[in-house]
Amino acid sequence: MNKIKYIVTVLSVCLCASVCMARPHHGHGGRFHHAPRHHHHHHHSHRHAGWVAAGIVGGAILGNAIVNTINPRPVVVASSTPVVVSQPAPVVVQSAPVVVTTPAPVYQTQNVWVDGRYVDQVQANGTVIRVWQPGHYEQRTVQVQ
Repeated sequence: MNKIKYIVTVLSVCLCASVCMARPHHGHGGRFHHAPRHHHHHHHSHRHAGWVAAGIVGGAILGNAIVNTINPRPVVVASSTPVVVSQPAPVVVQSAPVVVTTPAPVYQTQNVWVDGRYVDQVQANGTVIRVWQPGHYEQRTVQVQ
């Protein structure tokens, strides 16, 4: 965009400078001067320099006005009331709880081998003696699963 501003400004300066220079010269009845006249003193060139400078300044002002009309700058206005920008509430997805169901235990009655051992035996007179009980099978309820 700066390139366009530069081109418009330069073209405006050139246009204004050429308009300022294209004026009738004095002493020729209002007609344009085609052939250069030789002067012994070149004092009139200072007058033209002022017109060129005016054309350059006017062109810069005009070019800037054209560019600002084509591409206006944004206007920033400060507000006295605070602006509250609310953000959407975060979305929370809660997964369903994992329920692990274990099957009910299965029991069976089985014959189980019981190793031999000493067992305390109370006699009729109240004395306690140790007696060997040999290994044997017993029916017990056992969890299968």
